Amino acid sequence: MKKSVLALSITAAVAGLGFAGGAQAMVTVGGATALSDLYLNGDGVGHILMVPYFTAQADNSTLINLVNTDTINGKAVKVRFRGAGNSDDIYDFQVFMSPGDVWSAAISKGADGVAKFTTTDATCSKPSASVLNATSFVTARLDPSLTADGKANATREGYVEIFNMGDIPRSD
Repeated sequence: MKKSVLALSITAAVAGLGFAGGAQAMVTVGGATALSDLYLNGDGVGHILMVPYFTAQADNSTLINLVNTDTINGKAVKVRFRGAGNSDDIYDFQVFMSPGDVWSAAISKGADGVAKFTTTDATCSKPSASVLNATSFVTARLDPSLTADGKANATREGYVEIFNMGDIPRSD
């Protein structure tokens, strides 16, 4: 299946649920292994968070706040940015949140036209916040026939996948 069809399918699925305006959380049922075991959680808390649209076009920025609502366990979280055109992986990293932690960041257009990530949050991440802040989105996986401007443009719109990779239990 072509990536552009996949991106369109994901967008249609999210829009078809009537949630195109905001992030949606999905949870698994008892260690689910089949897709049929996923369901949309009405209270917005879950294991997978889909942010259906981000933009850094023109002077726009997208702000993201991620909250660990678990006050007992920490969370290891994967954050992945996908381009709008073909669902290309254009940026990803991990965030390690303490119980009740809130993590914040922004996506905006860099001086070179490529989207960039900015956070002043002290929450632990891999790579570190200083590396995240110094690194533009990745264009290497984009269509090689695109010009440099075309590749930069392809990093400025897309969607975000946020996955709970695992709980981090207290060690006291």
